[in-house]
Amino acid sequence: MRTEERIVSDRTLVVLDDPRRAMLRAAEILSWIVLALMALSGVVTLVVNDLLASESSWGREAFRGGELVSLVVAVPLLAGALIAVRRRSTRAQAVWIGMLLYAAYNYAYAGFGTTFNDAFLIHIGAFSASVFALACAIPALDHARIEEAFRNVRAAKAVGAFLVIVGVGQGLLWLFILVRNAITGEVLHDIPVSGQHLVFALDLALLVPSLILSGVLLARRRPFGFLFGTAMAVMGAVYQVNLMMAGVFGAAADVPGAKAFPAESVVLTTAFIIAASSLLLGGRGVTRRSRREPDD
Repeated sequence: MRTEERIVSDRTLVVLDDPRRAMLRAAEILSWIVLALMALSGVVTLVVNDLLASESSWGREAFRGGELVSLVVAVPLLAGALIAVRRRSTRAQAVWIGMLLYAAYNYAYAGFGTTFNDAFLIHIGAFSASVFALACAIPALDHARIEEAFRNVRAAKAVGAFLVIVGVGQGLLWLFILVRNAITGEVLHDIPVSGQHLVFALDLALLVPSLILSGVLLARRRPFGFLFGTAMAVMGAVYQVNLMMAGVFGAAADVPGAKAFPAESVVLTTAFIIAASSLLLGGRGVTRRSRREPDD
């Protein structure tokens, strides 16, 4: 009996001394900071009428609509994921990473795409905290255990192919517009040129490669692919809602070119929601579980 207790005690010490444990703890703390700043940004943006007064009408309404989604969708999802992760839910880790990716991407736009305003430090703080939270969390997570939790999800290959198709399609569209601009000087007519520059830069440098890489790894059922692919599906679903709400706000403010619920946006948003749901909810109850360490 003493030997068993000593073994348990030694294992506990090993877990507590594991550097990955410290990295995950740091990631959790940073994630709560992201959540607080995201909530604060949403409230400030929606309540302070002249916060974005110096922005174009397109940019102002896009940010306001997006911040509403961050406040009522992203904040609760991140909070729920963090609570579930503390309760040792493996699948919640993918939602956690997905919402950090959303925050990093969203507040890169808010921090670098707007002029100085009273929420500037909030946006930079949310962006920085989400980036460093990702840097701490991703290498410290148990990818083999995550694979075990998602192993029986039948939709993995289909969702992986979907992510690749969206990534390739988005990349080719932006490349076409950029090549056309180089030849004719023509740009998108309904978006300010400065805004287009940031969209193309972030999407081609980060979003498009992430969609393609995560999709390939997920379709090939690689351990990291289950985490990355599910996280990108979650991020894509929430950000598509963000973009759709930006259109709603723009149309309500009579912004030229803004459309509420355009068909292509509704289809893509629905597809991302189905993709994320099929991964998070598929194959549940098939994998063996330990009472002390549930895997979904």
